[in-house]
Amino acid sequence: MLYLLHRPEDVETVKENILPLIKEHTYELDSFPFSAEFEPEEDSVFMLYLPDQDLKELLPIAARKEWPLGILPHPENTYTSKGLGISGKLEDVATSILMCEEPQYLDLLFCNEKPVFQSVNIGSIFLLKQQEHSHNFLKEVYQIIDNIRKVSSLTHKSFEISSGEDKIIHTSALGIIVVEHSLSSLVSKRLVQESSINDGTFYALILSPQNLLVLLWFFLRSLWPRKKPITHLPSFIGSIKASTLKVEDKQPIEYMVDGEKETSKELLLEVQPKALILHQKSIYGGEPVAENGKKSLKIEGLPTGEKRNELIKRRLPLLPRATTEEFEELFKVLRDNAVITWPYMVMMVLSTLIASFGLFGDSSPVIIGAMILAPIIAPIVSFSMGMVRYDVSMLKKGVGTIIAGTLISLAFAAAVSIIIPLKIMTPEIQARLSPTLLDMGIAVASGIAAAYAHAKEEIAKSLAGVAIAVALVPPLAVAGIGIGWMDWEVFSGAFLLYLTNLAGIILFAGLTFLLLGFAPFKRAKMGLVYTLIIVVLVAVPLSLSFNRIIQEAKITRALEGTTIDEVVLRDVKIRFGKPLVVSLKLVGAESMSPEKVQEIKSKIEERIKMPVALEVVSAIEF
Repeated sequence: MLYLLHRPEDVETVKENILPLIKEHTYELDSFPFSAEFEPEEDSVFMLYLPDQDLKELLPIAARKEWPLGILPHPENTYTSKGLGISGKLEDVATSILMCEEPQYLDLLFCNEKPVFQSVNIGSIFLLKQQEHSHNFLKEVYQIIDNIRKVSSLTHKSFEISSGEDKIIHTSALGIIVVEHSLSSLVSKRLVQESSINDGTFYALILSPQNLLVLLWFFLRSLWPRKKPITHLPSFIGSIKASTLKVEDKQPIEYMVDGEKETSKELLLEVQPKALILHQKSIYGGEPVAENGKKSLKIEGLPTGEKRNELIKRRLPLLPRATTEEFEELFKVLRDNAVITWPYMVMMVLSTLIASFGLFGDSSPVIIGAMILAPIIAPIVSFSMGMVRYDVSMLKKGVGTIIAGTLISLAFAAAVSIIIPLKIMTPEIQARLSPTLLDMGIAVASGIAAAYAHAKEEIAKSLAGVAIAVALVPPLAVAGIGIGWMDWEVFSGAFLLYLTNLAGIILFAGLTFLLLGFAPFKRAKMGLVYTLIIVVLVAVPLSLSFNRIIQEAKITRALEGTTIDEVVLRDVKIRFGKPLVVSLKLVGAESMSPEKVQEIKSKIEERIKMPVALEVVSAIEF
């Protein structure tokens, strides 16, 4: 017997559109909810033309009584049809039900004893909607922008998650989405790689970003059309695969089951294997049955303990925020580093002496050793933290320690230059006399690395590499040598390089601490503004020097290897002055007279379009 169940108000639609499709079969037309006297015959099939709301009521009854069901597409049963993989064409579905020879047994997910056809959305997970791609890129962009407007009010909620007697995790999250298989929703298609409707399990995806930055980045990634699933879950999304799960909290939990809003302090999610007998074709019917009840967890990135408690207290911050424990530990280290100590002064003296001797000896390995020994990077990083936290005590101690280290380094380098009776401009000394914007770039990267290495205990060993990269002591030693030689050009060039390194490290170490969550922006902005002004002032002479390097390279390229009147120009070197000094070697087949050299000079000036003073070495090529 075929029973066709429908709502009373749909009887005309049924008679007009459905009965002609089944007129050659024996059937009985019944309205739902059916009466208490309704007693179907054995081995009957139930054809349902019902909305989602009625199907949620009927399917648990059918599961208990083991009724074979055929579900017809109804204007109001989109969740059921899509969730069970049923076609939306009425004629095809009716034929499938009538011609079905072997029913399909499907697992059924329940939430607080209510069947779930697509998903359970718990908390604030507007990002994880059940809707499909609209195939309209502009519409999807608008949806993402609309979601971005909502993020400023997002807050974490507390969730205690357990499975049976096992407590899995007490965490906080914006929300959780629960799906039985990957095709249940857009997000599960992206984030769930392997699943089956008949494996006896479901997925709980826990959205727990700790700042808006990572969430916005996830939004932007969602804009890009992607057919394949994401191979690795973002660190802020936890994943639990289980056959039963309990989600609870002391406060009522807001959730939605297939679009219907509910509230409860406890959610019990469980899969009933083979609960639904589907007497029709489903796209999931051919899925292989996996090992039932196999549990898997990916919850390493979810917040717990103090981190969880802090996220629950306030709105989701734009930038990361360090926990009190992380902040206290780092702050204690940096406070100690800001204080002037005898070991600090001794190491500054020793590193300066080593650097000075290495500069005079033109020895790069010795100078590198001095960089590693130099302790001045520590109070600079402490000053950066004091700046973003606006901690006056740390600022005063940090700047005092930096000034003390700077002065003692200048003094001992000057003493070495006076003691050594040589005034030799070695390449190592000369290399630190013309800082450019490239040096500022090195300082920027070094400042970020220094702050990050201090903040992350596991990479603190990288501080030696930071010290080598930024090279604070060698330019200080060269500046001290300039004082000893009474040479303003040497002192000013090297000290500008030192100030460049200092300003770059302070500003970008501070910005790094800010991005890592060790200070609120409101407190840090004044210190950052002052440091930015200093950086800009330092960058002015650096940009001029950088322009000179560009001009020097341009002139060198224009002259090196060129031929003028059968004379080849080699080893071109430029020194800026009034006029520009060009030093080079003239290689020809015969010796050159002064008149010939003067003629070459004129053609060089014509080529680079500026007057020059020419220094030449003549060579004859045989």
